[in-house]
Amino acid sequence: MADCYWITFLVVLFCLVGALDASAGDADPLYRACFGQCKETGCAGEICFAHCNTPLNGSSSDDNWYLKEPLYMWLKQVNCLSDCQYHCMLQRETERATHGFGPVKYHGKWPFKRVFGLQEPVSVAFSALNLAMHLHGWLSFFTLIYYKLRSNADETTYYNYTSLWHIYAFLSINSWLWSAIFHGRDMDFTEKLDYSSAVLLLGFSLIVSVLRSFSVKNEATRVLVAAPLLAFTITHILYLNYYQMDYGWNMKVCVVIAVSQLLIWSIWAGISHHPSRWKLWTVVVGGGLAMLLEIYDFPPYQGLVDAHALWHATTIPLTYIWWSFIEDDAKYGTSNSSKKDE
Repeated sequence: MADCYWITFLVVLFCLVGALDASAGDADPLYRACFGQCKETGCAGEICFAHCNTPLNGSSSDDNWYLKEPLYMWLKQVNCLSDCQYHCMLQRETERATHGFGPVKYHGKWPFKRVFGLQEPVSVAFSALNLAMHLHGWLSFFTLIYYKLRSNADETTYYNYTSLWHIYAFLSINSWLWSAIFHGRDMDFTEKLDYSSAVLLLGFSLIVSVLRSFSVKNEATRVLVAAPLLAFTITHILYLNYYQMDYGWNMKVCVVIAVSQLLIWSIWAGISHHPSRWKLWTVVVGGGLAMLLEIYDFPPYQGLVDAHALWHATTIPLTYIWWSFIEDDAKYGTSNSSKKDE
């Protein structure tokens, strides 16, 4: 029954991927006219940007002045193109609201209100909290492994998956760091680093789920299992960065990897006698329900909170429970290994 549920969920998500790619705001002729004029003059309506180096001879459309900004402006992530998009979007949404129309997406994103220069402030805050939860969980795990479970005789630990969880922690912290940066300012390189970090984390998480669920402890066997999965993950990342940033294909790949993990962990929790399997079930069920927020996409409330931001919020408590399970698994694994050596 669980398999049927996840397969149905996967099929429905694939059917909705096409809808996620569409951006009605991009086709709006009034928005396009505003954006085109802003690129030429540095002004969106009555709002002009002092940091835009607009030519005085009126030939800006041929000179691509917006691509010649000083490097320090790009480092501060204040560039003319993004400001033109943002203010033209706000002006068009204000006009649409006066005529009773709801918000639409622009360049694949809902219209958000900037706060302190951050494009999606709520998602930034939740991403930072997720980063903090992973950091806290890893530090707690580190303390448990090296100060509480270490053998006094040879100063080693009996837990066989320590190194895997260290790598997982590093990839998680890296992923949420770039998530916060990307939601703060959507630029080409922040987008690629965010997507690449998320895919790498998902791929390695799948490897960990296979190795832990099947109790793979032999190093050679681990390499044989991890190599093809890691190769596919890296190939997909290279495809996104150097061939085509295909959002629809990336969504499908990420969903397949995520659902595969949930299935593996749920089956293992059902057949194992792990004392903390209820925590694993909580994360599996909670993670599956949280993914629905990625499907039920709705405009941001007050221009601040959308479904994606709420998804980031749901992962915060799940992260705490997840690291709690990892610590319990370390205790459980150490206890079993110690008994076998006695």
